[in-house]
Amino acid sequence: MPRIWWGSCFILICVMALGCGPDTECGEYPLSDQQRQCVVETIDGMVHESFPFADYKGVDLDEFSAKLEATLEADTDDQEFLADVRRAIAKLQDGHTRMERHYLEDEAPATAPVGVRDIDGDVVIDRVDDPEQAELIGERVDQIDGVKAAQQLREHQGITASVEHTEVALSGPRLALAGDPGSTLELTLEDGTAVTLQRRPMHDEPQTRVYDDNIGYLRVDTFGFIDDLERIDEAINELSDTDGLMIDLRDNGGGFPSVSEGLFSRLIQEERSPFRMVDVNDNVHRELPMEPRGDAYEGDITLLVNGTTYSASNLVAHRFRYHQRGALVGESTGGGAASPSNGAMILPGLWFQVSTHVVRAPDGEHRESGIEPDLEVDVEEEVAGVQEGAVGDEFESTGDPVIDRAILHLNGEE
Repeated sequence: MPRIWWGSCFILICVMALGCGPDTECGEYPLSDQQRQCVVETIDGMVHESFPFADYKGVDLDEFSAKLEATLEADTDDQEFLADVRRAIAKLQDGHTRMERHYLEDEAPATAPVGVRDIDGDVVIDRVDDPEQAELIGERVDQIDGVKAAQQLREHQGITASVEHTEVALSGPRLALAGDPGSTLELTLEDGTAVTLQRRPMHDEPQTRVYDDNIGYLRVDTFGFIDDLERIDEAINELSDTDGLMIDLRDNGGGFPSVSEGLFSRLIQEERSPFRMVDVNDNVHRELPMEPRGDAYEGDITLLVNGTTYSASNLVAHRFRYHQRGALVGESTGGGAASPSNGAMILPGLWFQVSTHVVRAPDGEHRESGIEPDLEVDVEEEVAGVQEGAVGDEFESTGDPVIDRAILHLNGEE
């Protein structure tokens, strides 16, 4: 199993105690004034060299440099200094350009079998892996592992954990729910009900099942493991005889484009126009050809998406839209049209990366800001009422409003 680098920008003692990892650009802790200057100059130089979205996002890179430089003026400890640097980087409005605090462990993290989101200050369950637990959708969560749920989400906002030798990255609510492999997730609902769930290794995905009317379902949590494509192929083969297929990329934060592109190549029967990766000066870095691979799935398809369908998953959605392969169902994707191929370990356990190349379709468009669905589902409005029964004539709700909408579409009922 791959090792995980796991943690946040406010945990310094763990990485300092480890004393391991590759050589760094700016030395080790505690940080001298010269080392802090090195951190700021390294990040600033990489951004000015490679960042491709300044004009698109209306970012003034000179103002960004000034905000970085200002972090050197405050009388702060190392923890506060790095938090200030992270806030300056956030002004670039780019999820791929980020610092990642890593804590070295022996195994990849285990993820929760549910998803949550903040709705008007309440932490609400909005997705479950197991349809037998669909009654949890819409429930408000008071505590996560004994910690106030809202506090848990706040503490993980803007924090990323990544897995060495993979392209797995967990952030936000997914990171707030994640934990050690083999551990249980203890949720306390608003009414005091205790719910115990088993966390599962990310490497156990993808998941498949078949709904009524022979509608197949494939959930892919990540494209982050290089052998994911082999397992995705097996899953598609299992579902090849279904009359329609839902591919669920909600909360999939991306991974290897070769894996996500490999998924799409199983869904087409003829070659499609290549996408291109271009640099900050619009020079073509390389083409992304799209040819059919293996036995293509020939039925109708819906792609289930939300605001954390990001990066390589957003690329799948872009392919779906551009090549007209099926309907996007759910909420707008989170975007992320860049490839962060420029990065450095600036301090022990602290990696910085910056977007360098932008993926564009043959029409020249990128989808950095996300893609609106063909069939929009107002999840925040509907999760509270999904347990009330049917959502259509003679249709029994699955408990998940996005899956409900996709099934109705595949059955030609809307």
